[in-house]
Amino acid sequence: MRIVSAATGSAIGTYSGLLAGVQTATPSRRRGAVAIDWGVPLVLFGVLVVGVATGASSATAGAALVPVPVEIAVVVVALVFVLLDVVLYVGGGRSVGRLVLSLRTVDDLTGRPPAVLRVDRRGRFSIRRQAVTVDLRRGRDPMTSSPPLVQRPALPVAASAPLPLHPTDPLDAAGRPDENTFGRTGQGRPTTTAPSIVLELDSGERLDLESTLLIGRAPVNREGEEHPVFAWADLARSLTKTHALFAWEGAVLWVTDLGSTNGSSLVAPDGTRQPLVAGLRGPAAPGYVVELGERTLTVQPSGVVDA
Repeated sequence: MRIVSAATGSAIGTYSGLLAGVQTATPSRRRGAVAIDWGVPLVLFGVLVVGVATGASSATAGAALVPVPVEIAVVVVALVFVLLDVVLYVGGGRSVGRLVLSLRTVDDLTGRPPAVLRVDRRGRFSIRRQAVTVDLRRGRDPMTSSPPLVQRPALPVAASAPLPLHPTDPLDAAGRPDENTFGRTGQGRPTTTAPSIVLELDSGERLDLESTLLIGRAPVNREGEEHPVFAWADLARSLTKTHALFAWEGAVLWVTDLGSTNGSSLVAPDGTRQPLVAGLRGPAAPGYVVELGERTLTVQPSGVVDA
């Protein structure tokens, strides 16, 4: 693996399967929901702190700035708000902030509310989960509607091949090429392979991949493995330390999510998005976009450089 040049790139893919027809929420709307869910309790507790502080300082100087009944009411309202957020999130992937902004958070694979706890392959509890926040104003609600049906076009009836007017020459029947065969491409043509593939990161780096590569914030090989590693700087920490394994096999790029916190997905050139199940590799090819957490990289043939 080597860095071959610097060029920017990014992509946003649509979902398929159980999440077909949904639209992901923009970062600003997600942050707005978080601001409401956290801001309201923080403001209420701030009022409580001010009331307690002024009450202590005015114990001998008169009435407190915030009366005690008001302080009790503030505590009750804040606790009810937090409890309501928890109930809405566990029951339907909602919260007060998500209700205000018409958002819902669901499991990236099942389209149901994300589980708070799950059991990993070793039998240990974990809070790691692949989830996506969808915008109900612009797309389908995965909790209340079904995925749209895709109608496949009817296949045309194959016409019968005309019989040859002359008997086939035995040499041709044996598979020997005649004078009109050279230069044609048949089904027996071997799959085109390439010695390397280029991964164009949204941060500008271009990685020339010839075999395997571990990508993450600080990737480390498992015991007995010796894959090259690439540490991808990620201030948002959406990448896991050892996020995914890339393996180029000459014609197919295999991507394996290694149990990352924020998940991985493959986006085909037509926009179809396929989330990866941790531990199971998925195939990609030139033109695909790979999503690792909130970071993206584009798969390109070796030697392709953007102008």
